[in-house]
Amino acid sequence: MRTDILLIVFSALILFEVLAVQYEATVTQRSKQPALSIKNPKGAGYSPCEYTFNPGWIPDLYPEGRKDKAYVIVRAAKCPNEFGGQRDHMLIATCYNNGTCDDISTRVQLPFEDEAQDPRIIHLEGWWYLFYYARGSGLKTTYLRRSRTPLIMNSWESVALFPWHRNGCMLIRDKPPHYCLYGEAPPLKAVGLATTVDMKTFTTINDTLFKANSKDDKYAPEVVIEASTPIVQLSTGDYFHIYCAGTPGWVANGNYTCGYIILDAQNPNVLKQKSQDHFFGPITDYEIGSGIYPVQRKRTIFATSLVPTGRKDEFRVWYGAADANVASAIVNVKVVG
Repeated sequence: MRTDILLIVFSALILFEVLAVQYEATVTQRSKQPALSIKNPKGAGYSPCEYTFNPGWIPDLYPEGRKDKAYVIVRAAKCPNEFGGQRDHMLIATCYNNGTCDDISTRVQLPFEDEAQDPRIIHLEGWWYLFYYARGSGLKTTYLRRSRTPLIMNSWESVALFPWHRNGCMLIRDKPPHYCLYGEAPPLKAVGLATTVDMKTFTTINDTLFKANSKDDKYAPEVVIEASTPIVQLSTGDYFHIYCAGTPGWVANGNYTCGYIILDAQNPNVLKQKSQDHFFGPITDYEIGSGIYPVQRKRTIFATSLVPTGRKDEFRVWYGAADANVASAIVNVKVVG
């Protein structure tokens, strides 16, 4: 009996220690100039579209090629007709691990549903999977396609249409099940979590994984929240995800900033931490919507890709700035408790 009691106490102490671990994320190395913008000089990330934003990263497309080179699928609008026209659509650009991009000089447009936008991309077993938003019936607005050759436009085959309003932010594990954060709340009641074993059928296991924060901190209360980036693993085994949120005034004036969550290494259905303050807010002209840079919504940062840099718990975050420019920064995550 005494041994059993000691085992229980010891197990409780271990559990307390695990639950007591807290993380802190910080943003560094923002560029003075966005990676893609209509106001960038030609030869330095020039886009012909007034609005170019919310990039989805396609890593290691050709392993035999340059290791620092990749591609991004971007949301674009107010473009010349030869680059897709005025309405929302998606284009492809070439970018690099150092946070720079080539000019968008050729029209490589994804010919999907009307007003397709906001790509989220992951790679699994030779397939690139692309989640994106397009108009649908009711809340059925999240589409999924896949391709083995993503730069060949007609190779993207339809996989599914989900009853989620926006997003599809994947956590790919060594073996199934894989996990997916979805949702914009409202109109959904929270950000939800689903699982899949085949990347075709998804089962919701928690439709209220986390809700908007009502605490009156620097950026909150959160009026609306969205799942935002793919989910990445930290050196501790836990998982890190950046979500973004609109705060008071966002509909009329902007105010879209980012927080983060931590999911448990052993059971990603366990939310270990949700940041109390938004760690990623607009400070530069191209994020605020001032100076020479175009703006669709002021004071807006919307993160859509997280790319490991190769250094411990460090990632390059790619994001839309002022809903009109593409930019990147470095995010560091560390244990603080």
